[in-house]
Amino acid sequence: MKKIYYLMLMLMFSVSALADTINIIVSGKAGGTFHTRSMLMHDTLVDMGYEVNLINAGNLSKAAQLFRTSKDPVIMPWIDSANIKENLQPTKSTFGVLEYTAPVVFCTTKYNQFEAPKIKIGHSASWPIDIFISLEESLGKEVQPIPYRNSGDLVLGFISGEIDYIAISMSKLKKLPQGSCFAVTDHFGIQNITPMKHVLENYQYKNIQQHAYWLTKNYDQSIRLLLSSAILSPDYKNWITSKSFIISSFDFNDLERSQQGAVSWGLYN
Repeated sequence: MKKIYYLMLMLMFSVSALADTINIIVSGKAGGTFHTRSMLMHDTLVDMGYEVNLINAGNLSKAAQLFRTSKDPVIMPWIDSANIKENLQPTKSTFGVLEYTAPVVFCTTKYNQFEAPKIKIGHSASWPIDIFISLEESLGKEVQPIPYRNSGDLVLGFISGEIDYIAISMSKLKKLPQGSCFAVTDHFGIQNITPMKHVLENYQYKNIQQHAYWLTKNYDQSIRLLLSSAILSPDYKNWITSKSFIISSFDFNDLERSQQGAVSWGLYN
């Protein structure tokens, strides 16, 4: 089945296009989301017949700098929450394709929803404080946000009881105690978790989601179709769904949605 899929894709693109080299800027540690996305794109494009060159940047800051200064055609995975530190908001010229969206889940093992007298909540250190200031305003009680350096430490802090609540990407759901998550920032709810709009209707960030997309530079418009096709390949698509991410529908509003995501994550407030 996979062979048939790749054969069909190869027929969609010209012979001259297949001769092009695709340069991918790779960032993050092996096994991390950014690195995994880069390698999935690499493997898929190779299967489609492309020559793919990996440019290892290390961390996100170095990757962003490489992207800004590159004179060569490059593509790079990005996410709107990363714009808090590195301003790479997508534009008409650099936006490739929206890959997926990732809602936020709110969880606790100690209380029923937000019934604690004080909300002691852990979160990623990279998240904007506005998310929790707004939560405090909506609840009308004290919210104490506690930043963690990485998601691994954040999950451990929650499981050990160091924090009463956790706000974390939907992708980490499988690492949390079953049944502990009571709200998700998705319009319809996911995996029997109630939409935040039904838990706290007046919360400003009740629909906040991370938008993961691909940035492109010095390629023509055909790269967007190629990226979309790669993301829909069986292995790539299976990885997205296994993480409980919501795969893109690839519509004309994706650029605007991704730009608005930067605002939601505190970049242009």
